[in-house]
Amino acid sequence: MTGSESWTRRSQIVGRIQDLREVCEFFESESGRGLHVVGGVGVGKTTLLDAVAEAVGESGTRVLRADGVEFEANVSFAGLHQILMPVRDDIERLPSEYRRPLMVALGFGSGPAPDQLLLVNATLALLRQVAAEAPLLLIVDDLPWLDRASAVILGFVARRLSGSRIGFLAASRTGGDNMFDRSGLYEIELAPLDDDSAHLLLAARYPGLAARVRARVVAEARGNPLALMELPTQLSGPQRTAQEELPAVLPLGERLQDLFVTRVTALSEDVRRLLLLAALEGTGDLRVLHHAAGPDSALLTVLACAERERLVRTDSTARRMTFRHPLMRSAVVEASTLAERRAAHLALADALGDRPERRAWHLAEAAIVPDEQIAELLEQSGHLALRRSDAVGAATALIRAADLSPASGDRARRLAEAAYLGAEATGDVAGASELLRRARSADPGSSAALYAAAATVYVLLNSEADLSTAHQLLVGAIEAAGPAYDAEDPALVDALHTLQLVCWWSGRADLWAPFVDTVGRLKPAPPPLLALAVRTGPRMAASHARSDGAGPRRDRDDLSRPGR
Repeated sequence: MTGSESWTRRSQIVGRIQDLREVCEFFESESGRGLHVVGGVGVGKTTLLDAVAEAVGESGTRVLRADGVEFEANVSFAGLHQILMPVRDDIERLPSEYRRPLMVALGFGSGPAPDQLLLVNATLALLRQVAAEAPLLLIVDDLPWLDRASAVILGFVARRLSGSRIGFLAASRTGGDNMFDRSGLYEIELAPLDDDSAHLLLAARYPGLAARVRARVVAEARGNPLALMELPTQLSGPQRTAQEELPAVLPLGERLQDLFVTRVTALSEDVRRLLLLAALEGTGDLRVLHHAAGPDSALLTVLACAERERLVRTDSTARRMTFRHPLMRSAVVEASTLAERRAAHLALADALGDRPERRAWHLAEAAIVPDEQIAELLEQSGHLALRRSDAVGAATALIRAADLSPASGDRARRLAEAAYLGAEATGDVAGASELLRRARSADPGSSAALYAAAATVYVLLNSEADLSTAHQLLVGAIEAAGPAYDAEDPALVDALHTLQLVCWWSGRADLWAPFVDTVGRLKPAPPPLLALAVRTGPRMAASHARSDGAGPRRDRDDLSRPGR
């Protein structure tokens, strides 16, 4: 029996049998395909994904799943970590050239930042290895909240599944922007339920609802399963049985948020605290939640209360708790006070002592005044992200670190480094310019001159400014950092790499002299790439110079995405 046939006879997915059959048959008809499901808030995307996972699982397909989490959107490779954790042991069977980058990206090993294409190939190799034993389906829910690094890798993977036994299924909100490149994926939109299905769903969930009350709810819900399930919870007993008149307007759309908040505030303090910890933690890891809740907390008892209220579901095998709907997470946070959120973030930071990046972000969320210690932890978190080739994540951490910096010099330095990383990684001239403006405003005489100069050069080059101006700016900043030059200073090394590019693009041999002089004074020894540039750069530039003195042609695309 195929996956779609096994579900046709079931009633748990009222009104979605045809959608379920369509998705299952999509993957049964041809392997190595990707499908993107879109739909409005509460239309049932997660329910459909759950049903597909169960259906294909019964037919022998293995499912690996990740859920995009708002709080983890800034944690590099958090989504990839979710997908690959169940097959972590299989990583050991990969060739070393694939095993090492995967272990570094997932935070299980140390080493140089993995090349993005190598990481894509390593992920594909691992998934194909797993799929050799049984067909494989990757499922990603809440795609817009997937962290950028994971979105890039999984986007590459999803477009390279042809000929494999691997399928890719993702879901996101209609009209939502995200960093995932969906080109090459088929797309279907999940429509609202028809009236007959809406009546069936209400009758199954609320059998005591009077016929005219049910008709009113169906009319107000407009086929939204979430509204159908939640609206009756706000009605009194007499209202449900039509003994009392219903309110003039039943809340719909965005007002459903109020319904969730009402459910949260009616819970006991212990349940609300657990839900707040889960909402802010994001992954639902019961081990982390138990640690954060404290050794004296009756976690299982409290969790059972939340399950009975149909707010969460628990996977005992994965030891993971998930909210039944993403809006519940938002409602839990909205219903909390600042003091409650701060206490929860601090408890989670304590529970995540072995995960420095996530710990740093929780401490940052708990901070209410500038704090250099937390700012430094965030800066370190950014540098960890950078070593995993996530320059955008690094810049995000540095910007938040700048916000928490008590000293204006530290604030300016971190903003300038974020501007440099953003300009170098994405060519975002406008964003880099704004960060540089903030850095100069924070401390006009800042010690961030090297990063500021390097970022400013990228901005100038993308606006077709004169290369001599860019050269003078960089040389001035480098000379101001002397007379001693530390080869371990990342700002100085980055500035020299940028100066090397400017010299090369200029094609003028005379501009190389300050670069050659500074590299020669680096102690204890210049990095290999800079040393090589000293030996070859001036000669190559001269050989490429045109008779009119112009240097190598600058390509704007190259300038907007320069490499280290």
